[in-house]
Amino acid sequence: WERILVPVDRMSSVLEGIRMAELRDVWAGLGRSSNFTSIYPSQEIMPELTALLGEPGPAVKPQPPDGVDDAVWADRMGLGIVPFEALSVRLRAVKLDGASPTDNRFISTAWPLASRAWLVAQTQAGLEAAARLSDALPITNRHADRLTVLVMTGVTAMGRNSAVAIERSGDYGFLARQVGPELAAADLTIISNEIPFVPGCVADNTLNNLILCSKPEYFLNLELSGVDAVGLTGNHQNDFGYHNMLWTLDFYRQKGIPYYGGGEDEREARQPLILEHNGNRLAFLGANQWGPEIYWSRGAGARVSAWAGAGHPGSARFVLADMIADIQAVAPQVDLVFAEVQHTEFNNAGEYQTEPIPLQEKDFRALSDAGADVVTGVQAHAPQAVEIRDGRLILYGLGNLYFDQTWSWPTRTGLVARHTIYEGRLINTELLVTVIETNFQLRWATPEERMSVLRSVLRRCANTVSVSTAPSSSPA
Repeated sequence: WERILVPVDRMSSVLEGIRMAELRDVWAGLGRSSNFTSIYPSQEIMPELTALLGEPGPAVKPQPPDGVDDAVWADRMGLGIVPFEALSVRLRAVKLDGASPTDNRFISTAWPLASRAWLVAQTQAGLEAAARLSDALPITNRHADRLTVLVMTGVTAMGRNSAVAIERSGDYGFLARQVGPELAAADLTIISNEIPFVPGCVADNTLNNLILCSKPEYFLNLELSGVDAVGLTGNHQNDFGYHNMLWTLDFYRQKGIPYYGGGEDEREARQPLILEHNGNRLAFLGANQWGPEIYWSRGAGARVSAWAGAGHPGSARFVLADMIADIQAVAPQVDLVFAEVQHTEFNNAGEYQTEPIPLQEKDFRALSDAGADVVTGVQAHAPQAVEIRDGRLILYGLGNLYFDQTWSWPTRTGLVARHTIYEGRLINTELLVTVIETNFQLRWATPEERMSVLRSVLRRCANTVSVSTAPSSSPA
């Protein structure tokens, strides 16, 4: 028998981890920590925590099981402790000595914050009784075969300077060499790829070139990232003509990679993708609000639309009422719905900004209120704000993943959303921070860079303890 206990902080916190020795000292009143000064454990686990950590000191303030989240949110220097099954999107698990029960690589026997007991048979009758119990053991509050780690990412467009960097390196997987293994460690990894794969694509980093393609060989970067599905809401899918997008869709099918948010025609583009892992059924759907309706594609030598139509491929056209209907139609079939939108992201001055523009906020909140458990902006070329809305999560923009915008610090940074789903519930979301190096290879942010980016995007979340689902008063 085991019961896994988890240190937690507000979703808006930038605290990544603590040490077990640090927790013991603050618990017993024998030391101080710069990370937290108060501990708010759930009352139900106090006997177990006392057995593990000793008699509590003055910093320990037990709470009713349903009161830990409010207590932690009310105290910027507070740390909560809850049983694993009590995790929720408002409370983010904090790593303990570098490990977390929300990770699919978690080794429960090495976790120090757990209650455990064993049955030992001492007689023949005991052996027989133990044999009858074997199918039910171990008894635990964390079953690894009920947990799914899902990674979702921002803009990928392996063209222009990214393509030139790949060619210069002589390594078709150059962009993903540093971050790919961690992305691939997830059970499901979703890549939002904005541009088509075109056989014989020539790397073109001409100034202001907006007609983009990738060589099929560049798919190695997605393989190194463990891609399990691709979102096609990007507005460059038809840059090299409808025939090359159709070729790209067939290329994904040959690779065994399902897609959503785009397709051979408008019907397929709107179809949700349903993935199941460890008993968790997840729906993914996406759409492109930006368009354009018609543009001249130098790569195609013709006028094309970014949106799929009755007889041609493209991304799904964003119509708010239609997407709400699609969310509500698929929700009864699955445990969680993930909706993503390629939306207008810049303000009237043409600038990227952390806060969403009013129309983006209005649309994303409407999708959340319609039942989308996570709404994600995949248009953003710089990380955008995070919001919790009635227990559901809105990530307004994840920024760039594999792309070439190194001309500003915000466009060099990106967010990777690592979601943990357990028994059909979203119990944790961790935001990993990436940086595009000047050679266009992606790397993980330093601790200082991570804190700077997260403080910016979590500011809205930190200032909002609870959000009503009443209609938004934001201007349209």
